[in-house]
Amino acid sequence: MAINKYYDSDCNLGMLDGKTVAVIGFGSQGHAHSENLAESGVNVVVGLRKGSGHWEKAAKFAETHENFKVMEVEEAAKAGDVVMMLVPDELCADIYHSQVEPYMTEGKALAFAHGFNIHFKTIVAPKNVDVIMIAPKGPGHTVRSQ
Repeated sequence: MAINKYYDSDCNLGMLDGKTVAVIGFGSQGHAHSENLAESGVNVVVGLRKGSGHWEKAAKFAETHENFKVMEVEEAAKAGDVVMMLVPDELCADIYHSQVEPYMTEGKALAFAHGFNIHFKTIVAPKNVDVIMIAPKGPGHTVRSQ
């Protein structure tokens, strides 16, 4: 498998115009990626368990950003053109298989912040779905502040 690496200077945020990025999880990386994307003008939906500790935090951010919505995991996975799995590695495969996988249809992209679940094949994406990794060089709060 060939791996292509891209950096900020290679990116065209316009490629996400009219698309929705679903971020599954709102912990360290989830809040940083989703809030940065929303503030950059991208449509973002955050997928969480109803009543989770992060739901209220995400909903508070949504109050001031009309392009940012909070919904349950399955709804977010269905709505996302890009679905980014930002839950703890030890939970990622179970969440993916039970709540995300049915919505990974042709033309979507499955994204990660690191590659454990892909490398160890606990998650195998459908052949008609792109797999990408957006790997920050720090914890979420550092990503957010930079």
